[in-house]
Amino acid sequence: MRDYSPIDAASEILNDVPEIVLIFSIDGRYLFVNKRAAEFLGADPFDVIGNHWRDLGYPEEIMEPLLSRVEATAARGQHDRYRLTTTPQRGSRVLDVSLTPLDGDSDAVYAVLFIAHDITEFVR
Repeated sequence: MRDYSPIDAASEILNDVPEIVLIFSIDGRYLFVNKRAAEFLGADPFDVIGNHWRDLGYPEEIMEPLLSRVEATAARGQHDRYRLTTTPQRGSRVLDVSLTPLDGDSDAVYAVLFIAHDITEFVR
């Protein structure tokens, strides 16, 4: 049996879920990207993690409103949920998005967990 650290185990589990799972720092850097999110972004997770979305060339018209919601979620310290329709380049998918603030040791929010479930087939 393989010896797992808690972080390895959590990463492996999150890589197996069908949802898009990301962790954003408050300033817009990707701290975690699961396999489904990497597929959605069209990149390898290792090329995304640690980078700012601007450095990766993602469209401002999508990312600016998203990061505004991430910042607001962090500032309020409360969960947020909304629907997002992706750009035609991503197939105009409808996503049910959940944003959850992540608290550090000092109870200050250091990042926001983004989980998106594709609900396109249910709303069309």
